[in-house]
Amino acid sequence: MLLGLFYICVLLTGYNQTILCCMTMTKSTLLALDTSTDACSVALLVDGKIISDHRLLPREHTQNILPMVENILSDNNVKMSQLDGLVVGAGPGSFTGLRIAFGVVQGLAFALDKPVAVVSTLATLAIRAKALANSAGKNLSGDIIATVDARMNELYWARYKVLEKGVETVIEANVSSASVIDFDGVEAIIGTGLVYQEQMSFNEDVLMVLGDDRPRAADMLQLYIQAPDTVSWGAADQVKPLYVRNDVAKKKADQKVG
Repeated sequence: MLLGLFYICVLLTGYNQTILCCMTMTKSTLLALDTSTDACSVALLVDGKIISDHRLLPREHTQNILPMVENILSDNNVKMSQLDGLVVGAGPGSFTGLRIAFGVVQGLAFALDKPVAVVSTLATLAIRAKALANSAGKNLSGDIIATVDARMNELYWARYKVLEKGVETVIEANVSSASVIDFDGVEAIIGTGLVYQEQMSFNEDVLMVLGDDRPRAADMLQLYIQAPDTVSWGAADQVKPLYVRNDVAKKKADQKVG
């Protein structure tokens, strides 16, 4: 079925590249997807409420993501044509996983003539950390380190400042060994990069370790609800995954040439 979606993308050469600049949260119906890790995550924003389906399905994304989309829409009596836009986890994360999510979202967006928003998987984790801390009765005043296991003894990570609504990027997405991360002023850490916790230099009595959560589609929609102005929309053929490892490698190569 994924191939069918790619075929639709090729056929619809007359696609109207409408860009939705802003949408009213309570009136928007949005579908969000993330397959950047070993989880398949789908969420629906309808009538101001978020409904989600999040499952750990290693190497089973292709078989499950479209049925999950179909189920969440049918279970909530929402037709594809009723969607105002689609949201996708941009990465960083698994190259294959990112391509699967983008293939599905871009195929649907072309077919439906709907805009697409890309949301950082790390910003999504920061939103998750904020919610977990609040549920534990703690309001974060320091920064958050959000992480995703990048394999090869490295992790993707970024640093965020907690705002009343949403989060603000302090250090952009990067890929490195865990030992280089500076935890001064950091109050919480979250994500699958915690597999390298033994290489990290922080005091667990001071810093909240919020678990090896995966990015969740529901948290992407939560970011949109909290800070809609921080979510940018574009036509399906304009959005691209965030391949941080490739970008970092290119920068290092350019520095050597220079």
